[in-house]
This record gives sequence, C-alpha cells and structure tokens, in this order.
Amino acid sequence: MRIENIRSIKNYRIFQNWSPRADFAGFSDINLIYANNGSGKSTLASLLSPAQSPEAWRAGVSIEVSETGIAEPRTVVSANDAVWDRMSVFNKDYVADCFDFSVGEAKALLAIGKVNADREKELRAARTRLDDLSRLTDSLAKDSKHRQAGPSAVLKSIGTLVTSTLGGVDGYGRGYDARTVAKRLPFAMPLPERKKFKAEEEIAKAQSTFLKEVDVPRISATEPLSCSDISAVMERVPTARIIAALAEQPERAAWVQDGLELHKGEHVCVFCSGELSQERLDALNRHFDSSTRELQNELRSRLKHLGALVSSLGTAPSAFPESGLLYPEFRAEYDVLRDALKTQIQNDVTDLEMLREFLERKQQDLHVAAPLPERWRNRTFTSPDTSGLRKILADHNDRSTRFEAVRAAACQKLEAFWIGEQQAAYTNALREATDATRALEANDKAIIETRRAIRKLENAELDPAPPAEWLNQRLHTLLGRSDIRVEPVEDNRYAIYRHGEPALHLSEGECTALALLYFVRSLNTGGRNRRDQIVVIDDPVSSLDENFTVGASSLLWSELVQPSVCSCGAPQGCSCGQKPTRDCGQIFLMTHNFELFRIWSNQLDRLQSGVMKQGRRFKILELQAQGKRVEVGVARRVPTWRDWGSDQNKEHKALRTRLRSEYHYLFWRAASTLISVQGDPTIEHEMDAAIILPNICRRMLEGFLSFKFPALMGDFRLQMQAAIDQLDDGLTRQRLVTYLHQYSHQERVETTRGVNRPEAVPVLHAVFELIRSQDASHFGDMCSALELDPVLLADRVPNQLSDLEAAIA
Repeated sequence: MRIENIRSIKNYRIFQNWSPRADFAGFSDINLIYANNGSGKSTLASLLSPAQSPEAWRAGVSIEVSETGIAEPRTVVSANDAVWDRMSVFNKDYVADCFDFSVGEAKALLAIGKVNADREKELRAARTRLDDLSRLTDSLAKDSKHRQAGPSAVLKSIGTLVTSTLGGVDGYGRGYDARTVAKRLPFAMPLPERKKFKAEEEIAKAQSTFLKEVDVPRISATEPLSCSDISAVMERVPTARIIAALAEQPERAAWVQDGLELHKGEHVCVFCSGELSQERLDALNRHFDSSTRELQNELRSRLKHLGALVSSLGTAPSAFPESGLLYPEFRAEYDVLRDALKTQIQNDVTDLEMLREFLERKQQDLHVAAPLPERWRNRTFTSPDTSGLRKILADHNDRSTRFEAVRAAACQKLEAFWIGEQQAAYTNALREATDATRALEANDKAIIETRRAIRKLENAELDPAPPAEWLNQRLHTLLGRSDIRVEPVEDNRYAIYRHGEPALHLSEGECTALALLYFVRSLNTGGRNRRDQIVVIDDPVSSLDENFTVGASSLLWSELVQPSVCSCGAPQGCSCGQKPTRDCGQIFLMTHNFELFRIWSNQLDRLQSGVMKQGRRFKILELQAQGKRVEVGVARRVPTWRDWGSDQNKEHKALRTRLRSEYHYLFWRAASTLISVQGDPTIEHEMDAAIILPNICRRMLEGFLSFKFPALMGDFRLQMQAAIDQLDDGLTRQRLVTYLHQYSHQERVETTRGVNRPEAVPVLHAVFELIRSQDASHFGDMCSALELDPVLLADRVPNQLSDLEAAIA
C-alpha cells in the first residue's frame, strides 16, 4: 500500500480549498521533499497522521492510495481508514510524545517511545490520583459519619419535643424515641392542614387534667316586661269626680283611701270620734270609684312583675360556676360570656329600678297622666339569654365524659403536626446522608479502580526498548560526541548521564536524536512488517541543532533505503535464498535543511542498481509557497509542488547537480523568481517575489556577507550596513535601507510576512546589485554556474517615480 497523491484539502492552515496542479504526477516509493519554513511541509506531515490533525479531517481531506493486487487506486476521506494503521510519522509531535523525563533516586530517568512514555505518565498520574483519593477518604468518611447522624438528629429532636410536651400522657413518655418518630413519618400532617392547625389549643387539651362535670343552671323564664304597656298605664287617669284637696295631696289621698276601707259600715271616725256623714262618705266613694281602684291594681301588678324580674336577674350570675372548674380551652370564651351576662343584668336592673320609680310616682298621683320618656317606650325587659354559657358547660361535661379520647386525639394531632414541620429537614438530612455515603463509596470504588489500573500498567507489555549499547553507539554517531550515555534501569527505562553525572535536561537536538533512534528501531516491533508500512519523516534535523545532519542522513538511509530484509521478511542472509528487498513500502523524507536534502538527492541519483531492480523508485520534490490570485487585486500564499526529477525523469538532474550548496540553491531560487516576474509581471509572480524576500533573500545575503565581512559574522544588520555604505547608487541604497529596516532586526525569519507586492521586484534587483557591486567576479561565476543571465538580475528596469515612492513607503 502506498499514497499516490493528496487530492484536496479544504480548510487547514495554509491549505485553503487546496488541490495540486493538474501536472503533478503524484508520489513514488521514496519521496525526498525540500521546503522552506512556512510552505506547509509540517502541516502536510501532520495531515498524514490524522490523530494530530482531527480538525483538518473534519473539514475535509481527500487522499488517493493504491494497494497491492488492486488495479485501481481508491480515495481515502476518513481519519478512521485502515491505511492509517500502516502509517508511521516522525515529526515534532512524535518527539514531544516520545519522552517521559523524571528525576528519582538521584538519577535522571528517561522512558523512550510513546507507549513507554505514555505508560510512565499514566502511572505517575494514577499514583498521584491514588494519593489524592486516599487523602480524600478521611474527609469523606468524617463527612459521611456526620451526615449519617443528621436524620437521626432530626427524629430525636422531634421525639424530645413530644416527650417534653406530652410526657404525662400514656405512650408519650420515656419509651417514645427517634425510632417511634420514624414509624410515625407516614402520618405527618400535610402543609395545608398545618397552616390552619392551632397548636396551643391542642397542647392545652393534651396537657389538661381530668375535671368533674358541673351543673348546668336552669334560669326560670319570666314573662317579658313591655315598657310600651307600662307607658299606657302611666298615661291613664281615673274617671271619678275628684276631691281637689285629695288630688292635690296624693299622700293624704292614700291615707284617706285606707281609712275609707277601715270605716266601712261605720259613722264615727275611729281616729277623732267625729261623725262621718253620709254625704262625706258618698263624696269619698265618688273620689275613689272603680276606675281609680282598677288603675291602682294595674300599677301594683306592674310593680310586682318588675320586682319578680329584678329578683330573677339578680340570681342569674351566681347560678353559673367559676371558669376555673372548666377545661382550659373553654375558660376564655366562658369568662367573656359570663362577664357579658353580668354587665347586661347590671344595666337591666338599673333601668328596672328607674322604671319602678316611675310606677311608684304614678301610684301617688293617679290623676296626672305621666307617660314614659320616648327612649323607654320601645324597650322590653326579659330573662337574659344564657344558652351560650349553658352550651359551654355542656361541652365541658361532654369533655369530661370523653376525657381520655380527647386527650389522645390531641396528642396524635400534635405529633403529626410536629413531624410535618420537620419533614423537610428530615428529607434534606436523609438526602445529604445518602449523597455523602455515595461519595464515600464512589471514592472507595475509584481507589480500587485506580489500584487495578496501576497494577495493569505495571504489568503491561511495553514497547521493547532498544538495548542501551545500541542506543549509545548510534547516539554518539548522530551527535558526533560521546558525552551522553544511557544505562538501562527497570521498567524499560534508562538512566541518562552527561559526563558521568545525571543529565537533568536534554537539548532539542538531543531529544530529536533519541526519538529518531527509537522511531527507526520501533519500525520492526509489534509484529509489524516494514514492507507494509508508509514512513513519514518530517525535519529530523532541528533548526536549533544542525550538527548531526550527516549522522541523521546516514541513519535514515541505512535503515529505510538500503536493503536489509529478506523478501520473506526475515533478516538479510536467511536460509530461504530469496533476494533482499526494501525495508519500507513507502518513504517520505521532508526537510527544510538543504544539506540533508543535498546529501539524499546525491545518494538517490547514485542509488544502486540492485535496489532499483527491487522496484524501488524515487522522486525529488520541493514544496513552495507561491502567490495565487484569489480575487481581483488580491493574492495569497498557496503550497505548490515543484518536481526536481526522479529515477525515471532525469530532466532536472543537471540543475540539482549544479546546486552544490544551500547558497547555490538560494541564489538560484531568488534569481529564477526575479526572472519569472520580469518575463511575466502578473500578480502571482509579484507575490512570489514578495514571499521569498523575508526568508530566501535574507539567508542568501547572510551566506554571501559572512564571507565578505567575516569579522561581522552573526550580525546581519551590521553586515548589511557595511555593504550598503559602499554603494554609490542612491536608489539601490534607498531600497536596501528599507529592506534592512524591515528584516534585519529579526533574529529568526518571520516566514508568514512578506514585503508589499509593488516594492518586491525593485528590492530583489537591489539585492543582486549589492552582490554584484561587492564581488562582480563572484556574481558572474554564480550566474554562469547556474546558467542565469546576469543582465536580468542586476540591471534595473527603470521605474516611475510613483513606483519608487511606493517601494520606499
């Protein structure tokens, strides 16, 4: 299986709705790819490891692959395709994941390989988690114990309230506890009933003692006394012929009337012995005739009735017992009614006594009409209403009859009320207790699972670690020095030393070297067959440590290209007699390091015919970021393949042969870009010129000026200033000063930033004019070696003033 082409990338970093040019023929078995920084090389490598670029695959990627025995290639659009199981990618992400570096027992301990490093990280994380969980156990246990006591505390508080209030009632004494309350929980009083419940009244019923029944007094009914009737009597006068003297003196008239009764049949006064004449007796009888007597009898009857009523009213209050003889719940209402009765009787008696005076005055002055005052006439006096008092007394007696039942009902209601009041608190406490228990159980379960995970990790089958001597030999070859050594320790780890002392830190180049050694060693592990694998190597030589370029090249060449495996899959030289074959199904070596690119390019050109006979083909490519117009007046950087030849296409071999160094390549790349834009001044070609200025031109000038000004090597700004000062051409000086101000202050090249498109071409001319003015012989020799026209490079095309101003702006 191998990757034939990358057909499309929709939206991932520099690749925006990207597809290769129609003339790109695809990949080969061995693919050497050179690319400057910022051209999409590392992005492409991460795409070939979907786990490192899931967002790109979600956006959309299409790759064409071919398989042995299947004529037509197929398209892969999923990050879960089986092809990725055969892919091995070495890049900066692999290096980052490859190590677990820790310090223990006075040694710097190193686990190499993603599986081993991940295991070490997982073990360390699991042990830390176990410590955290163990420390958490105590606090969770204490909290659980505290929470478990919560529901019982609520029940106990209810029990205490019940026994302290109802302790004198059977069933609510010392035996009443939290367990009793728990049994009563289903009978809690609902909230609507609790809102209307009168707890104080029920407490009074529950705490009351037995009281005897009391007599219910019967107040004898008295005929009502109507003031209107009395007023009518008061208005009447006798119809007899009156004796003026008697009428004027009522007290004497009463005395005379009494004497008249005593002298019936007598003619002599018993008082004075005087003669009683018949005429006098007749006059007296006419004065005291029947109408007078009837009125007098009526008045006496009314007074008697009034007296009986007063007497009845006076005895009524004392007939009712004191409230202290009643149950407490009756006393308040009873006292109110009894006091009202007393007040009513007092008021009635007072009014009746006044009415008595009216009647008595009438008796003394019968012949004068004396109606009652208006406010009296509609009044009626009668026996008071004592039904309310008698009902309370009856209820008291009924209560006494049902004393035990009433008290028991009150106790049950109070119990249900208090339980209902605390039900929410009990439910919350119960929930908190349950949550605390679950938290403790979950923590205990997590401890068990973490211990199981630790045992599993400790007993896991690890990626076989390369032997220490194998690592040391190749590490020394790669680095070109022997100050670092590794020694095996337990669990597939190494102790690492620098000059015999624990090495607590490794440089980027050292990490890359160790990771690269492990990577090539791991290609044969896990039952994998190299012949079925696609190997991608991205930047094996770090920008920060390029000292082991030759060693890395040699290692990769010997491990990935030179035949070292028998066709049967066994090591070379096995007894089956088959010919050696290639190690890997397909190889992609991507680099920004021109020296590594040059070494491999030369080796591929000299590839042994024996290797070629095995069907191994190669292709040399460059991935360039070129300008592409996306809309009118707007261009952007787009990755583009440049074919540098293959085993079947020798067209570009001569040019590759002439590019003997990175300086040659940079000179040729800048020159060819300038020549292209002059021959076809499109926005795309102008964009290409703008793209190469920050990176390629600066690196070319650094190489040239380091030889011209060796004392200033390492300080690009001073080198440029020294060269510019020797120029006579003011326009070239101005353009180079502008370029210097933009890029000489950066220690590292900013690859994503270009100059403004209108000024790029004049600045490129100025750069080559600078090289020609400093060393015309060198400039001519370079143009001759690379078959370039020097006139097109250094001789400026006249610009209008506006173009110059735009370049300087």
